[in-house]
Amino acid sequence: MLIDTSRTANLDKTMPYLIDKIEVSPSSGNYDILIGSNWLQDSASALASKILMDNVLIITNPVVGDLYAESLIKGLRQIGCSHIIRHDIPDGEHSKNINEYNRAQEALALNFPDPASVPVVIALGGGVVGDISGFVAGTFRRGITCIQVPTTLLACVDSSVGGKTGINFANIKNLLGVFHQPQMVVIDLATLHTLEKRQLCSGMAEVVKYGVVCNRQLFEFVEAHTEALLDIDPNAMAKVVGDCCRIKASVVREDERDTGGRRIVLNFGHTLGHAIESASDYRLLHGEAIAIGMLAATDLAIALNLCDKEVKLRIEKLLRKLQLPVEINGRDLQIESIMKTMRHDKKFSSGENKFVLPTKLGTWQTAQGIAESLIHKILSAYL
Repeated sequence: MLIDTSRTANLDKTMPYLIDKIEVSPSSGNYDILIGSNWLQDSASALASKILMDNVLIITNPVVGDLYAESLIKGLRQIGCSHIIRHDIPDGEHSKNINEYNRAQEALALNFPDPASVPVVIALGGGVVGDISGFVAGTFRRGITCIQVPTTLLACVDSSVGGKTGINFANIKNLLGVFHQPQMVVIDLATLHTLEKRQLCSGMAEVVKYGVVCNRQLFEFVEAHTEALLDIDPNAMAKVVGDCCRIKASVVREDERDTGGRRIVLNFGHTLGHAIESASDYRLLHGEAIAIGMLAATDLAIALNLCDKEVKLRIEKLLRKLQLPVEINGRDLQIESIMKTMRHDKKFSSGENKFVLPTKLGTWQTAQGIAESLIHKILSAYL
């Protein structure tokens, strides 16, 4: 379960308001990230220009949907949407599969059969919902509008922005997918109050990623305001979410399709992190696996004389404060399984691995063709 429903009672006590607006401008077309609080129903008015007809499919999961779908649907009806279908997928990473993709496509085909009635897909949930919804929208009738409404920190700061969509296949994370940019991202920070602490901490791993390789000031802000962020202080959280979205918007503008340019920086910690996540059969949350992946990547940088040990110590200290793992239980997780999965990573080129490594806080470089014996040795220290 991703949600602590006991905390929802506090969400109606403040007035809705818009905090921030960030433009994303990839070559395929501009869109806005709107960040607000307690404004999920009111935010529907901002969607009016994106929903050209009144046909909407909301893809969510049962827990998130029961908390927030009614409010969103009420707002959509206020802007004239009359044909709104809610489609639930099961909770968890295991749901990001071909069967759930097919079910969602069937929901579109059965509920919106008229080719003239073009539906809009709204992804209401975390990264799993956002990834599968974007893939569904990107492939139904060769592409229809998708609007991302993230409800987890990880989705707010990372996966809802940038147009990478997909599902897991053959036990490889995100093996199938398309680039399909959303037409808008609507963030309601109040939804974070219903996250379980473990999910909140998992999302903070992506924030740390941005700080380590993209923005030293962001890293230092998280160091100084860890307690406030874990308490979901509205000012601290609004700054962190806004900063991360601005960084990602800048990266996506320069390298929308991850063709070897700047976007590779967002893979810091992910080459090994994705492999660890998959090898654990998703018992580890994404951010938990990425935390280990970042530490291991920093160890690689130190071994290659690209980075001082002090950087690793600061990253590890911050991850501990954020209640993220700095080692993993190796009893059910074999190094060879991680190494095998890593070889399928999209960052391999001509059979060679490719890593994003920190050089100092806020700076990075890539390293390619690192000896597998070194990777194996470093991974061993975390099991």
